[in-house]
Amino acid sequence: MKAEEVSAGAKRAKVRAFLSVAGWFVSTVVLITMNKVLMGEHFALPVFLTFLHMMVSFLWCEFSMTMGWTARGAIKSRAEGWKVFFLSQVMALSVLLAVASFKYVDVSLEQALAASSPAFTAAMGVVILKKRERGKVWLTLMPVVGGAMISAGGVPEVSWFGVTLVILSNVARGTKSCMQELLLGKDSLDSINLLRYMAAFSCLTLLPFSFVIEGPTLIMERLVYVSRDGTIAAALVANCTGAFMVNLFQFQVTENVGALSMQVLGNLKNVFTSTVSVFVFRNAVTSLSIVGYGITMAGAWWYNKEKNREKAEAAASSNNAPAADPEAGAAAK
Repeated sequence: MKAEEVSAGAKRAKVRAFLSVAGWFVSTVVLITMNKVLMGEHFALPVFLTFLHMMVSFLWCEFSMTMGWTARGAIKSRAEGWKVFFLSQVMALSVLLAVASFKYVDVSLEQALAASSPAFTAAMGVVILKKRERGKVWLTLMPVVGGAMISAGGVPEVSWFGVTLVILSNVARGTKSCMQELLLGKDSLDSINLLRYMAAFSCLTLLPFSFVIEGPTLIMERLVYVSRDGTIAAALVANCTGAFMVNLFQFQVTENVGALSMQVLGNLKNVFTSTVSVFVFRNAVTSLSIVGYGITMAGAWWYNKEKNREKAEAAASSNNAPAADPEAGAAAK
C-alpha cells in the first residue's frame, strides 16, 4: 500500500511539473506575441503598456493573498523599502525596453538576443558584485554573444535601434539580478510579496512617466480605440494577464523541477517561442539566423553547465572543510 502511495505521489508530482512547464511556455508565447501585436500601429505605447503589466501583476498578487493562497509579507525597514524600490525601477526599465523593441524587431530575433543575457549578467556581476569568473565561464559567453550577433546579421533589413533596445534590456536585467543578490538577503520577502511591492513601486513611476513621454491625450485615444475593437481589447487583456502568469509559472517551475532544469527549460522556451512566432507573424528567417540562434543556445547551455559545476564544487568544498576544534580554540585563548 505504501509503495502504491509513493507511486501515486510521484505521478502527481510529474503532472504538476508538466503543467507548470506547459503553463510557463504558453504564457510566455501569449505575452511576447501579444507584445508584438500591440506594439504595432494599434497600441504603440510602451511605457503605458509596461505600467499595465505591473498594475495587473500587483492586482493578481493582492488577489492571491486575499484568497489565502499566499501569506502576506511586509517590508521590515526603510532601508529594505529603498532596496525594493531601486530593484523595481531596474525591473521596470528592463521590461519597458523589451516591450519597446517589438516595434522594431521580430519576436524570433528578440528571443535570440535575449538568450545572450547571461553574458550581461556576468559582466554586471564583475562591476557590481566584484565577482571573478573563471576563464571557462568567460569562454562559454563567446558563442552566446557571437551567435546573437550572427542572428541579427542574418535578418534582412534589421533595425539596429531595435537590437540596441534588446541589448539595453539585457543589461538592465543583468543589473537587476546582481542588485537583487547584493541588496536582498535571506530574511527578505518571498517571491510573490517581492513581486507585489516591486510592481506597486513600478506603477508609481511608470504612470507619470507615461503621461510625460506619451501624453494623456494619446493614451486616452488608444484606450478608446481598444474599447471599440474587440480583437485588440482581447489582445491587451491576454497580454497583461500573461505578464503576471509568466512570473507565477516561473516560481512554480523552479519549485517543481529545480533551478538547474529551469535554466535548461528556459533555453527550450526561447526556441519554442521563436518557432511559434515564425508561424504566427510569417517573419523571414534565413539560414544564417538559424545558425546564429543555434550557436547562442549551445553557448547558453554550456554557460549554465559551467555555472552549476562551479556551484557543485563550491558546495563540495564547503562540506569537506574541517570543522573547528573547540579544544584547540580554548588552548589558543
